[in-house]
Amino acid sequence: MAWRSFISGTAMLCVVCLCPSLVDAAGPEEASEFSPFYEEMLLGFEDAAVDTGWIPANSPVQLRLFADAANTVMIDLPGTAYYDWETEELRFEGDPMAGFFEYDVGLEIVASVKVDVSLAQWESDLLGPYDWGIEASEMFTPYLLEGSPDRPVTLTEKSGAFDLVSIPLVPDIIILSGNLDIALFVDIEASLQCNRIEVLGADGEITSFTLEGQSQWVDPGAGPDDVVLPATAFCQLQTKPTLIMYPHLVVEVLFDEYDIAGIEIPIDLPVIDEEIALETMDLSYPYWEEPEDEPGDGDGDPAGDEGGDSGEDGGFDETGGETGTGGDPGASLGDEGCNCSAEDEPGRGLGWSALGLLALAGLRRRR
Repeated sequence: MAWRSFISGTAMLCVVCLCPSLVDAAGPEEASEFSPFYEEMLLGFEDAAVDTGWIPANSPVQLRLFADAANTVMIDLPGTAYYDWETEELRFEGDPMAGFFEYDVGLEIVASVKVDVSLAQWESDLLGPYDWGIEASEMFTPYLLEGSPDRPVTLTEKSGAFDLVSIPLVPDIIILSGNLDIALFVDIEASLQCNRIEVLGADGEITSFTLEGQSQWVDPGAGPDDVVLPATAFCQLQTKPTLIMYPHLVVEVLFDEYDIAGIEIPIDLPVIDEEIALETMDLSYPYWEEPEDEPGDGDGDPAGDEGGDSGEDGGFDETGGETGTGGDPGASLGDEGCNCSAEDEPGRGLGWSALGLLALAGLRRRR
């Protein structure tokens, strides 16, 4: 048993000492950008038009409001996909605090006022438009998969009813004056988290990455062309916007005052809770193959001959005589008189020293 252990250990040591290229045979880790982007107008101005008509009905003083709303969402997930050729595994790593989630809401308002009393009849031109907008945004580290400390990213914008616009009425009738105030109530909530990243391997199989920083095997194919892996991020988007207008109209006709208040005008914006697919991106990696051993005699010398050129000093000519430059014929002999170098190469000395120690250990165990 001692001799078997000695022989096995000696063989392994020979492989490491004499074939160091095998130790460095691990494949490289390649990087490919993975920065999917998403921008969508959830609702355009032409899709959310509000026309209140003349309100209150049958009133001598009335107002009419036109409102158009729009909202847009934008998502940016910059990062890198790494492919490890040693394990043939893929992983995704987001750029720190470079992710971007934005939810925009815009509002455009036009108003009109009409007075129809015994002393005066008047209708204003269109008043406005008056614009209002909000951009709620947040930065984070992609990719918001399960396990991400930034998951989910939330946007919140809440306010009580605030004065949006105050419009003085300047009619061409002296006995008539007034003012129109419009207040706006805002309550906006939006959230984002990603469910998975799907990658299509060279074998046609889809691998789903559902955990942040997860590494999984993905088939690179047989080569030799570059490896191209289509990848798509799927995220859960939720929005819950609420906009309500509160108009307040005061009109004086001679000595009479008309006050119209307490009217709520909601603006419908879409409530969303759905999975969205961001743009598909191709991950591209140069195909890598493990390098073959260089031809040689197996002792680490590609030329198969460590002795060097026999024509150099210290060699022998065809007649067996020395071809050196002269001097003491014994000067080239080592201390042992074996005509070998007294200083071995660093790698060779280390290898033979280790072999000697193993041999000595084996002999002692045998005794």
